[in-house]
Amino acid sequence: MSVNPVDRVSPYSPAPHRDDSAAFARRREPSTEAALARQRARPGPETLAPGAGRPLPAEIAFLAAHGAPLVMLQYGATIARRQGVAADVALIAEGLIPEERFYRILATELRVPYLEAPPALEPSASLERDVGLGYARFAEESKGLRWLFAPRGDEIGRLVGVTRSAAGRPLFAITAPSLFEKALRRSSARRLAAAAAYSVERVEPELAARRALSGFAPNVFVLANLVLLAAWLTPALSLPVSTLLALLFLGNVGLRLHLCAMRGRARETAPALTERDLPLYSIVVALYREADIVPQLVEAIAGLDYPRAKLDVKFVVEWDDAATSAALRAAPLRPCWEIIVAPPGEPRTKPRALNVATPFLRGSLVAVFDAEDLPESDQLLKAAALFATADDRLACLQASLSIHNQRRGWATAMFCIDYAVLFDVFDKGASAAGLPFFLGGSSNHFRRSALRAVGAWDAYNVTEDADLGLRLARRGYEIRTFSSRTQEQAPPRFSALVKQRSRWMKGWMQTAIVHCRNPAAFFDDLGAARGLAVLTILAGGFVAPLHAPIFFASFVCDAAFGSLLRPATFGEGLASGLFCLVAASGAAAGVWLRLVAMRDTKSLGLWPALLRLPLWSLMLASASWRALRELRLRPFYWDKTEHFPIAGSLERLRRTA
Repeated sequence: MSVNPVDRVSPYSPAPHRDDSAAFARRREPSTEAALARQRARPGPETLAPGAGRPLPAEIAFLAAHGAPLVMLQYGATIARRQGVAADVALIAEGLIPEERFYRILATELRVPYLEAPPALEPSASLERDVGLGYARFAEESKGLRWLFAPRGDEIGRLVGVTRSAAGRPLFAITAPSLFEKALRRSSARRLAAAAAYSVERVEPELAARRALSGFAPNVFVLANLVLLAAWLTPALSLPVSTLLALLFLGNVGLRLHLCAMRGRARETAPALTERDLPLYSIVVALYREADIVPQLVEAIAGLDYPRAKLDVKFVVEWDDAATSAALRAAPLRPCWEIIVAPPGEPRTKPRALNVATPFLRGSLVAVFDAEDLPESDQLLKAAALFATADDRLACLQASLSIHNQRRGWATAMFCIDYAVLFDVFDKGASAAGLPFFLGGSSNHFRRSALRAVGAWDAYNVTEDADLGLRLARRGYEIRTFSSRTQEQAPPRFSALVKQRSRWMKGWMQTAIVHCRNPAAFFDDLGAARGLAVLTILAGGFVAPLHAPIFFASFVCDAAFGSLLRPATFGEGLASGLFCLVAASGAAAGVWLRLVAMRDTKSLGLWPALLRLPLWSLMLASASWRALRELRLRPFYWDKTEHFPIAGSLERLRRTA
C-alpha cells in the first residue's frame, strides 16, 4: 500500500485527539494471561527473555505510548518472529488486543478519525486488489475525508512515519480491516453478486453450466435416456442396446478394479514445515439454515493445529438467514474469523456463496469445509507440507471423507461404505494413476492462484466440486489425495438421503453435458486415455444407476424364460456370454470393492448392511430418475441436505474415529 499520495490540507488543523491509554487496564485480560502462560509453557529456542532487548517492530511500537504493557508487546513480537508474520497480526490473532482497540489507538496516534461504520466506498475494478491494498476512496467526500485506510504490517509503520513527517491535516480516516472489507462488500453488493454468479463465464465461458443448460441440451439429454429406456421394450432394438450398455458397464467395472489395485501407490506424505515456513491459510465454510450446528462447527475449526496468525476463516451466510447469522455472532469466534453475508442474488447455491468469499481470502492456500465437518487436527499442516514440496501444477488436495453416524441404521451404514469406496479406493487409485477424479464437496485444499485461473466455482453446477476438479484437469493442473480424514454426517432420514443422492446425480449429469459439448476440445485437453477414463467414471456415476437395474431385471427374465442360457446362433452365444460376464463381474466387483474399502477403513463390522445391497441399488436408481426429472424442470435448484449436531463431545468422537 502506498501512502505517499494521500491528500492533505493546510494549514495544520489536528483532528480531535482521543486518549486511548485507558484501553489497557492494569490487570491483564484473561486472554492475555492465558497467552503468556502458553508461551512460558511452550518449549523452544526463542523465549521472551532473549528478545526483551530487541526494538519493537514499527507496526506495534506506537502502542507503548498509549499504555500497552511492554511485556505484551515483546511477547507479540516474539510470536511474530517465530511464525514469520507481522507483529500487529500476531497480537490480534492471539487475542492480546482486540482488532477494534488496536485500530482506534492507531487512529489516535495518527490524529485522524476512527470509523466504526464507514460510509460508501468507491471500489476499483478489482475487489481483490482493494482488499490487498487496504485502502479505498470514499464515494462522496464527507467532513473533508477522501480516503479510508485499514493497514496491516509494514504499511502501519509507513503510514505512521509519513503522517508524522508531512505537514497539514491528513484527509483520511482509519478503520479495522474487517470493517473495511464489510464496507467494500456493502458498497459493491451488486457487482459482487454478479461476479459470484458468473465467475466461470468470465474466464471459461465454454465450460459454464448456465450457458450449457440454458438451451436444448437438458431436453436432449432427458430424451436420449427415455429413448434408451424405450429400446429395452422393443424386441428389434433390445439386443444392440443391451450390448452397448453391457460394454459400457464392463469398462466401468474394469476401471474400478484397476483403480482399486493402484490405490496403494498414491504419494501422500511430505516433511513437516516449521511455523515460519507455513503459508497463510484461508478456510471457507458456506452455511445456510445451520444455526443448530454452528457451535460444533466453531469447536471443530478451533481444534485445527495451525498458527492463529496464519489462519484466515470465513463463514459465508445468506442475507436472509438471520438464525445462522445470530448463532455465529453468539459463538466464541476467534480473532481473524469473519462472518460474510452474501448479497441477494441467484442462484441460491453453495458455490455462489464460496465465490462471494473468494475476493476476501488472504491465504495462498484455501480449504473448504462443510457445516457438519470434523477434520483431523493436523489436516492443514499435512496439506501445506505437500503443497510446499510440489510444483505449481498441483492445484488441489482432497482429504478422505468418512461417516461418523454409520451405526444409525442400514442406510447410514451403506452411505459410510460407499464413502469408503469413493474416497479410499477410487480417488486414491485415480490420484496414483494420474487420472482426473471428482472432488468431494468438502476438505478440498486449493492453491488460490489455481482457483483464480479457472474462475473458481461454477455457481450453476449443483456438484461444483466434480466440475471444478475436471476444469482444473483440463487446464493442465494436477489434483491428488492425501492421508488425512474428515468426518461427516450421513442424512439420517431415508427421504433426505434420496434427495442428496438425487442432487449429486443431477450435478454429474450437468457436468457431463457441459464437458461433452465439444468432444474434440475435451479429448484435446485431457488426452485420449484420460478422456475415456473420465467418461467411464461419469457413466458409472449416473448411467449405471439409471439403467443397470433394468439391465439386470432383463437379464434375470431372459435367463429364466428366454434364450439367454440356450442361444440358438453363434451371435446369440457371444451376446449371452457378454451379458453373463457383465452380470457376474458387476455383482462380484460391487461386493469385493466394498469389502476392500471396509477393510482399509477398519469398518468391516458394517458387513450386515451389504445384505441390503439390492435395496440400496434401487434407492440409487430412484434418485437417478428423480435427478433426470429435476434436470428438465429445475436444473439449478439446490436441494439442501439437513445436518444435526453430534451427540457428545468432539474430542471423544475424534478418539473413537
